[in-house]
Amino acid sequence: MEQVTTSEYAVFEKAYEYFNKELFDNELPGVLITLQRKSQNVGMYRRGSFKDRADHSQVIDEIAINPDAYVNLPDIEVWQALVHEMCHQWQFHFGKPSRKSYHNKEWAQKMEAVGLIPSATGSPGGNKVGQTMFDYVDAEGDFRRCCHELRKLGVVVQLQSSNEDGLVSRTVEDQQRDAQLRQAGVKKNRSNRCKYSCPSCNMNVWGKPELSIVCGNCQKTLTRV
Repeated sequence: MEQVTTSEYAVFEKAYEYFNKELFDNELPGVLITLQRKSQNVGMYRRGSFKDRADHSQVIDEIAINPDAYVNLPDIEVWQALVHEMCHQWQFHFGKPSRKSYHNKEWAQKMEAVGLIPSATGSPGGNKVGQTMFDYVDAEGDFRRCCHELRKLGVVVQLQSSNEDGLVSRTVEDQQRDAQLRQAGVKKNRSNRCKYSCPSCNMNVWGKPELSIVCGNCQKTLTRV
C-alpha cells in the first residue's frame, strides 16, 4: 500500500528545499511543514514551534498550510502560500520583524525580490504593507520560473481537501472582496502591470504589457484580461 503521508509531505519538503536553494541561497534553517485547517489563514509561520525531545535547545520552525485553501487551484497557488511564509521565516532569522502578524516594508521587499508582489487587495495597486496581506505573481520573477521547474522535476501536489464548504479562497476576486470588508479606503489601481489569465485553470499573473506567457500547469497561452 502506498505510504500516503510520506508521499504527500515529501512534495512539500522538496518544494521547500528547492525554493530555499533558488530564492533564499539556502539561508533558511529548515522547517516542519504541517497541513492544518485551524483558521481561515492560507498559511502561517511559527518560529521555534517545535523542539527536539532529547535536546530541548534544538528548536524547529513550522510552516502550516491550509489544505482548504487550494481546492481545484493550480500548484502555483500552493507554492505562493509556502514562499509567502518562507519570507516570514527569512525575516525572523535575518531581518527585523514588526509586531505579531504585521507585514512591514522589509518583508515586502523580500517578497518582491523572490518574485511575489505583496498587496492588500491581491492585485496591483494595493498597499504593500499592513496587517493582512495577499500577494500576486510577478510574471517576470524568479518565483514563477521556479514553479515551472518544480513541475518539470515532478514535484506536484497530489491531494486536496474534500471539504467543499467554507473554503479559504486565494482567487484575486475573493481576496479583493474579503480585504475590502476588513479595511476601508483601498487604493485604486495605478499600476501599469497587466493581468494575464490561463483559459484552462484560471491561474493569474501580472506583468508588463505585451508579454507572451505559457501556463506551466496546462501549457496554454495566457490571455490578457
